[in-house]
Amino acid sequence: MGGGGGFSPISIISDVLFGAAKGVLGGQVSSGSTATVDTSAADAALEAAEARRKADRKKAESALLAKARQADRAEQAGQDKVAETLGAPNVAAVQLKERLGQ
Repeated sequence: MGGGGGFSPISIISDVLFGAAKGVLGGQVSSGSTATVDTSAADAALEAAEARRKADRKKAESALLAKARQADRAEQAGQDKVAETLGAPNVAAVQLKERLGQ
């Protein structure tokens, strides 16, 4: 069976080539002012805060919509009971049956 060991010339060459490029780029970033890093961190924090606000607003809207639907269902159920006690047909049920073709 083949013995493993040895070295991979491709990984060594890529480390030499790309490692040098990383060093050059890293030097540019580190030699740049820290204001650039602070600005990008502040931008990221602002974006995260905006995303949280949007998510909170969406949750609040969903909760309000759910409450409105629940109130509408309760109101509809109350109207249906009143109509049934008066002998009138259930309008919502009749409309649903018409839509379904029954």
